[in-house]
Amino acid sequence: MDINSLEIKKILIIDLAFIGDVILATPVTRALKTKWPEAEITMLTVPFTQPVAQMNPYVDNTLIYDKRGIHRGLSGMWQMAKELKQYKFDLAVCMNFAVRGAVVAWMARIPYRLGYDAQHASFFLTWTASHIRKGIKHETENHLEVLEPFGISTEDTSLKLEPPAGAISSMEAKYKQYGIEKGKYYVVCPMGSYERKNIPISMAAQLIREIKSTYPVYLIGGTKEKIELISYAQAGQLSEAHVFAGTLDLQELAVFIKNAAGMVTVDTGPMHIAQAVNCPTIAVFGPTDPTVWGPRNENSCYIYTREQCSPCWGKGECKDNVCIKKIKAKDLYEKLQQYSGH
Repeated sequence: MDINSLEIKKILIIDLAFIGDVILATPVTRALKTKWPEAEITMLTVPFTQPVAQMNPYVDNTLIYDKRGIHRGLSGMWQMAKELKQYKFDLAVCMNFAVRGAVVAWMARIPYRLGYDAQHASFFLTWTASHIRKGIKHETENHLEVLEPFGISTEDTSLKLEPPAGAISSMEAKYKQYGIEKGKYYVVCPMGSYERKNIPISMAAQLIREIKSTYPVYLIGGTKEKIELISYAQAGQLSEAHVFAGTLDLQELAVFIKNAAGMVTVDTGPMHIAQAVNCPTIAVFGPTDPTVWGPRNENSCYIYTREQCSPCWGKGECKDNVCIKKIKAKDLYEKLQQYSGH
């Protein structure tokens, strides 16, 4: 079937993964918008990542698949399909290896369905891309492989998020509330999705003391990380007021990172947000591969000691976390000064 002969007016992108995955799908949305500039693009996400999808400049609308709530289980899939059917999408692009998106698109009777061939998804799809990655490359380029059956791509693999006016306005109020001056603070995100990604407290404390000699430092993370982040702050002689753990929603966080002088972070969602809002970023890598997940903006870099056992994705036998501990706080500070221009 020749895709150039298709009349595509409404596209549904199904991305039911994490913050980073939704952001790293930017080139896919860009390529689809370039191919069908008049088409309306909607992204279907889980509830937590919807605010991120809403900041994608190539996405016109967002919908929620609450797979742990009202759309849970097989009956929930039927309900989701019923909801999607009313939008009369022409094309569904399933971004994840999990079969769920392909099944729901099929149940919703979307006529054209593109996705990966993993987990027997081929039965539910019109076109399939191989789930076997072609070499080790950045995840933005990996995501673009889903479009190979269409023969379309983009050379622009940069990430982009545009925070809405409401988030900008609410952050202005919080800047006044906390006495923060835009452009004159640094952000540190020391904790990732699992412990082996984390910057050790002793290293973070030294880094914080170095950084705050230039500008104030703020620690960011989720609500569940608040107690540990307070420990980080105390070790670096910061007050609890410098800990933003669940203090900002995702769109406010994007504004906060965008307006920072720079950020030091581990491999986690806020690192990708920083890239998408063009904040100078120094990323700390140990158990994961920066070739796949690392920052690529000209104002950013990663520090990685390339241990023989890395990447282990947190599943290695190492108990000392040597891949992170070998990194020096002084090196992080010097790189932050270099890339932030301060």
